[in-house]
Amino acid sequence: MNYKELSKGIISAVSVITLTGLLIFLFWKIRFVLGYIFIAFALSLMGRPIMSFLNEKIRISKTISAFITLFIMVSILTSFFSLLIPLAIEQAGNLSLLDTNKLESSITEQIKLIDEALKSKHIHIFEDNYAQLLTPKFNFKIHQNILQSSFSILAEVGISIFSITFITFFFLREKDLFNQMIIGAAPTNDVEKVTQALSNIKNLLTRYFLGLSLQIFSMFILYLIILGSFRIENTVIIAMFCAFFNLIPYLGPLIGFFIINLLSMSSMFFLGMDFNTHIIPNIIWISILYLVAQIIDNAVFQPLIYAKSVKSHPLEIFLVMLIFGILFGALGVIFAIPGYTVLRVILKSFFNRFKIVQVITKNI
Repeated sequence: MNYKELSKGIISAVSVITLTGLLIFLFWKIRFVLGYIFIAFALSLMGRPIMSFLNEKIRISKTISAFITLFIMVSILTSFFSLLIPLAIEQAGNLSLLDTNKLESSITEQIKLIDEALKSKHIHIFEDNYAQLLTPKFNFKIHQNILQSSFSILAEVGISIFSITFITFFFLREKDLFNQMIIGAAPTNDVEKVTQALSNIKNLLTRYFLGLSLQIFSMFILYLIILGSFRIENTVIIAMFCAFFNLIPYLGPLIGFFIINLLSMSSMFFLGMDFNTHIIPNIIWISILYLVAQIIDNAVFQPLIYAKSVKSHPLEIFLVMLIFGILFGALGVIFAIPGYTVLRVILKSFFNRFKIVQVITKNI
């Protein structure tokens, strides 16, 4: 190899590295737009059965079918929030009627009993002044910066909702539009492979979202059974709310735990139950059953449902979610399964000559 060829090789390598760096920088800058596109793509996959039925079976035009499909999806989401808001208002009204002094006294008494039991075992946790445990330690004030931040967040949320809705409409109307966007950026020699990969990705992700719906329904039934056993008011709405929150890794189950206990306690107070003899035992049982439901979801529902939907082994799914969670946190767990599904299809389409790729993609 002479110096001229060596120089060309170095210049070529530097050019590739520079262009790759610029692309990564560009993608980072427009990451929110890319996020809108992928969310809209996911929503279009969920709405595709309705769109196909209207357009192919009933013979409605694509534009009107897309409008109807989008309207149905928005209506479902709006109906969910329309059930949620009255529940929140009702529970807020129930909480406003509580005798807070009596509640604080009851809780303090329970903490005192726990502390005395611990001290008998030479375990010291609480101070003698138990009432201070319930005293707020911070005074919250509304500042101009907080208001400005709130308006800014509302504006960003509004823009995001409009953008996702707008993009989803066109993905529904033109089912190959997303494919065309990806194929347009692919090298000419790989167009056939890219087309096949996109078809496989669509099929597997559609199965995944159906599996996700099955998980929500399964958890909804479990929560319904738990709340129904204690005759809690608004059982259906609370169970639905907790089931949807369950989709958020780590934080979602914690929020659901707080909500199911708070609303159950509020309902029991409103019914006139005694705090010490009825409410505390019931809340303890609800908490235990809620944790059992979480164990069933993590050990049974998630691995089996996800494994069937994306054609992977349950242990494989568990390890993928664990690895994505360690690497990218809660957000990584949310996108672990769809991300891994896309990765498997890409590996099978372009790197199938490697044995490890053949092993992890044998079922797709």
